[in-house]
Amino acid sequence: MSDPQVDVIESRQQVNLFLAGQGSGKTHCAGIVSGKLITEFPKAHGFIGANTYTQLSDSTLYRIRNVWKDIFGWTEYSKANKKGNYVVDVQPPAHFSTEGHEYDSYHGKICFLTGTVVYKGSLDNYKAHDGKEFAWAILDETKDTKEEAVKEVITGRLREPGMWVNATGELTQDPAGVPFNPLYIFTSPAKVPWINEWFKLDDYQDEITQLIYSKKTYFLKKIDNKLAVISSSYHNELNLPKNFIENQKLNLHTALQDMLIYGNPFSQSGGEFYKCFNRTRHVTDITLIPGFNSNGRAYNKNLALHVTFDFNVSPYMTCCIWQIVGKKAYQIDEICLENPRNTTPDVCKELVRRYQGHTAGMFIYGDPAGKHEDTRQEKGSNDFTLILRSLSVFKPSLRITSAAPPVVMRGNFINTIFEKGYADIEIIIHDKCIKSIADYNYLKEASDGTKLKEKVKNPDTGVTYEKYGHTSDAGDYFLCMAFANEFVQYQVGGVSGKTAYGKNAPTKHAY
Repeated sequence: MSDPQVDVIESRQQVNLFLAGQGSGKTHCAGIVSGKLITEFPKAHGFIGANTYTQLSDSTLYRIRNVWKDIFGWTEYSKANKKGNYVVDVQPPAHFSTEGHEYDSYHGKICFLTGTVVYKGSLDNYKAHDGKEFAWAILDETKDTKEEAVKEVITGRLREPGMWVNATGELTQDPAGVPFNPLYIFTSPAKVPWINEWFKLDDYQDEITQLIYSKKTYFLKKIDNKLAVISSSYHNELNLPKNFIENQKLNLHTALQDMLIYGNPFSQSGGEFYKCFNRTRHVTDITLIPGFNSNGRAYNKNLALHVTFDFNVSPYMTCCIWQIVGKKAYQIDEICLENPRNTTPDVCKELVRRYQGHTAGMFIYGDPAGKHEDTRQEKGSNDFTLILRSLSVFKPSLRITSAAPPVVMRGNFINTIFEKGYADIEIIIHDKCIKSIADYNYLKEASDGTKLKEKVKNPDTGVTYEKYGHTSDAGDYFLCMAFANEFVQYQVGGVSGKTAYGKNAPTKHAY
């Protein structure tokens, strides 16, 4: 066993994540965890799931049952193997204990000689698991699983009593202990970021990236009621073919090596809109940069504030704050207020609160659509007139074009800056701007080269909204305007001598 595997097996946290590279023994570990729980709590129901039924039957359960055989000595009962310990999808034979369960159908169940029942199922049809109750659950390769399948269905089913942890941390059947209904997630890095968000991995990015690239160290952290273990394939190298890892490194490009060998949860999986964004290069603690530390906050009181808005209200109203030194653009802050504070006045109030006393000037940027008269406000008003009134203490100046810069062109412009610093421009984002970092890291590209703004539904309110694209849109408006000459120059050079605006192309004076 590798040290990361042992940490997961011995965990007493309610939710456990083993996020690791290929060949790290994740499913082997799942086999041991399930075997121990079945042995120690024979009356408790369990659940083993994977993203699809094919994956569950051909990979997850195939390997777990091999572990059951090799380590616990369990085999499947049949007429040819009357000493078998469990049956799958069929009614147990007469000599099996059925105390506590008499099902009309045994499909989707693994029944043990001792009376243990383990439900099995795919998560692509997660609603089918509503109504079940179990004491523990194991999920394999959840990187493609929908967030609601795990957080709304599976965690809600984890409520069957029968497992406790005593004062010394031992598992027990004594109700005097703390109730224990663990969830174990075994996966390689996710293509969707909900796992990162759930385990707050963004808060530990520096620590994670410092640890996982060594063959001797890995990331281990208790976070609230959760345990996160992140490790590379090298920790299970003794159980792999000698040339497996090196062959994989030859087969995979750098980003996939990060994901599939080192288990880096921040690697891009392909198809990102900001494909040249790199967390290691473009995100830092700006308070460590000379001049940008004001009582522990990333802010230079001697520089103007460049404040940019996106006016979508779901899932939040967006305001990003930047400062410029030469051609270095620093995003020092973000204000993303959710309902009921997701309004322009509330965002402005929060901005005034954070930067009261600022006297070095302020410039306002944002979606030009905000210049349209808003029927929710007094006649003749729009988002920008409201912003100017609300922020009048700073004597702000508007920097708004008549039309938003084309999405494809501005994306190419900003990607070129990220990649090689077009016209010596640099972009640096403060590591506390969590929503902005997620936007740059996870927002996907549509087939036409624009931003693919995938929609999700809030389970509490029923509101459907675009999860990503708001903070980066605000950033786009600022960067294309603050570096307007360079942006126009980029368009001329990048589109066969024509700007991407076509006949209505603004000159640099329009900025």
